[in-house]
Amino acid sequence: MKIVADLHIHSKYSRAVSQEMTLENIALWAKKKGIQVMGTGDFTHPQWFDDIKTKLEPAENGLYNLKSQISNLKSEVSSFKFQDTRFMLTAEISSIYSKGGKVRRIHNLIFAPSIEAVEKINTKLGWIGNLKADGRPILGLDSKELLKIILEADEKCVLIPAHAWTPWFSIFGSMSGFDSIEECFEEMSPHIFAIETGLSCYDEKTEVLAESGWKKFADVRQEDKICTLNISTEEIEYQKPQEIYHSKYRGKMYRLKTKRADLLVTPNHNLLYAPVDFRVRRPYRLKEVRSLFGKSKILRKDGIWKGENLHYFTLPEVKIQHGSRFYSGFRTKKEKTIPIKQWLKFFGFWIAEGWTTKGNNGDYAVCISNKNYELMTEMKHILESFGYSVFWDKKTTNTIRVRDYQLFHYLKQFGKASEKHLPMEIKTLSSKLLEIFLQYYLKGDGHVYGRNGKGRSATTISIRLRDDLQEIALKTGDSAYYKLLRKKGSPSNSPSQKKQYYQSADSWNIYFIRHNRHAIIPSTMKKYGYKEQWVDYDGMVYCVSVPNHTVYIRRNGIPLWCGNSDPAMNWRLSSLDKISLISNSDSHSLQKLGREANVFDCELSYRGIIDAIRSKDPKKFLYTIEFFPEEGKYHYDGHRDCRVSFPPDETEKHRMICPVCGKQLTVGVLNRVAQLADLPAEAVAKAGRIPFKNLIPLDEIIGEAMSVGPKSKKVMEEYEKLVSNFGSELNVLEEVSYDEISRVGNTELGETIKRVREGRVIIKPGYDGEYGKISIFTEDEKENILSGRSQSSLF
Repeated sequence: MKIVADLHIHSKYSRAVSQEMTLENIALWAKKKGIQVMGTGDFTHPQWFDDIKTKLEPAENGLYNLKSQISNLKSEVSSFKFQDTRFMLTAEISSIYSKGGKVRRIHNLIFAPSIEAVEKINTKLGWIGNLKADGRPILGLDSKELLKIILEADEKCVLIPAHAWTPWFSIFGSMSGFDSIEECFEEMSPHIFAIETGLSCYDEKTEVLAESGWKKFADVRQEDKICTLNISTEEIEYQKPQEIYHSKYRGKMYRLKTKRADLLVTPNHNLLYAPVDFRVRRPYRLKEVRSLFGKSKILRKDGIWKGENLHYFTLPEVKIQHGSRFYSGFRTKKEKTIPIKQWLKFFGFWIAEGWTTKGNNGDYAVCISNKNYELMTEMKHILESFGYSVFWDKKTTNTIRVRDYQLFHYLKQFGKASEKHLPMEIKTLSSKLLEIFLQYYLKGDGHVYGRNGKGRSATTISIRLRDDLQEIALKTGDSAYYKLLRKKGSPSNSPSQKKQYYQSADSWNIYFIRHNRHAIIPSTMKKYGYKEQWVDYDGMVYCVSVPNHTVYIRRNGIPLWCGNSDPAMNWRLSSLDKISLISNSDSHSLQKLGREANVFDCELSYRGIIDAIRSKDPKKFLYTIEFFPEEGKYHYDGHRDCRVSFPPDETEKHRMICPVCGKQLTVGVLNRVAQLADLPAEAVAKAGRIPFKNLIPLDEIIGEAMSVGPKSKKVMEEYEKLVSNFGSELNVLEEVSYDEISRVGNTELGETIKRVREGRVIIKPGYDGEYGKISIFTEDEKENILSGRSQSSLF
């Protein structure tokens, strides 16, 4: 029986995992994907284990399925039969311990054949650490001792080292792992018959900019869009995370603290930097901090934002309650169209100096107050141009008032002084329009300084507005950092100096910076008291991976472009000849289930699957599903600064030297494998290795065929149509004929999938920290699609 199995996932009780990861939803999406056996993940977490015991029932030996009443209830909204999905009891354990004079950080997968075995395992592990803290618990437990515990619970239990080549958290990790299975597990090594093939991070204080505002990494979710920089175009783009990472970390961290930069990251983290050259503007590149430590470099803090170039702002319609002795009820005041530039002038100034009031008699007012007569006159003229009647109290309060419920209703949502913030429709505007808003905000709560009057700062007691202004600064071509001005409760004099008052909230100064190529010169660091050093760290670290490989982060109020986390490449050595290599998704969200998986032809049972893995018999363990290895950012050798990329034979011809600058090339994974391998490639191919298939997810294929993003509504509709007609995503990718696919779906999709099946994709291997690129169409073909010409000529 052909079985697709994804045995490493996480539940909603793990950090940075979608709350949609429930047993019912996993069963549904497994059916959509074409996966017969799913790992439960996280069986050590008490609440998740309760879900497992409550919602699952025994099926075939060692496997479970949803209880019929739960499956039937969920199936009312789906044509899929959920009971067809089987679950295997699995969990991941993070072990951090000292061995051989070195701190080890190892992640291990555990497979268990029964609920009873899991109960015994959880009891013993519960004595060692807090299993409630996370779905993947962190324990100070030697991997060898963990293996002993699970085998004592049941000899049929299995331990498999997880994502074995990840630098920081794996058995072969270059930073904290071992050189061999025997070194890790000692006399227990014969029980290890498989490994899982398969990150860099920020500390707990670092935040990342998302479309919804600044967020701590721990609060980032799969549905968030992260602010990224396209290094090629220098444009700011918002992208959904491909993966979200978090882990316990103890070891050295790279610390950089200057007036314009504040970083604390793991040693393998990528910095976005440019070489210091004050004569020529050198392009920015990503490179690990350990390679840049103590060297001169320029860091980037700005980007190009395009945004929306609107001509008008639409004040939303509103229902107004009114009544008289003849009629009571609501009337609708229709939406009002206002020239966008005039609106931004008013709104910017109002955010700084305005408020709304509501009287008991239904007297709704929008107010602005400022001592500058010219500005107040300008605001009066602007409001009158909107069609409002303006009352100006010049003698007592110097306040402008407009009594209009529609304007009041829209503006009241932005809160009082400590709650002020900006709506999304403002933050998505073009840089030119945002500059108008910012200028008029600064006329109210800002300060212009410097000999040429180009220095700018602002003050606010609203944390949300402080963060919004920092985002606006980025989108207007600047950057901004903030500092605490006064703490809540601090005494201060009123502007007239006649009365003392106390701060109702913390107040913040925001400083806008025009020069955003921040040079780090070692010779001047000590002069200004700046720090670049390695420091000890013991705590959680976080990151996300995004397609552009850069994220906009801040620490202690100082923003910067920096790199993201990336999966490690797989290294295959003859020392692992007796070891099976399995692949799993390690998924944190439903859509990513099965992105990597295993395909067996065996008995549908726990024993059948374990025996297939253990045997390494190609008749039982058919193949693994994986990403294209060339996508890795160190596949080829090369020198990114010089745009030099070589396969191993070319590197040898050039004697490891870059032909452009004369420096040594960075050796990639492909070359490293060749160095370590003791068998030629031809022999390895004939050595009974379990084969693998490189697939591209169906939504990405549909998106390229339709020339739209993979998460667009059109793609999702096409995806659901194909899955409904052909049973699963994997069926579409591997089995269904091209003609049938084209008949049911997009007319060119069949030929597009044929290209992927035949490996006729365009591959640009990664090198020296530069990600590889996999695409299906050439640039000319993409132009044909975008121009709407017939795609028949593409194939």
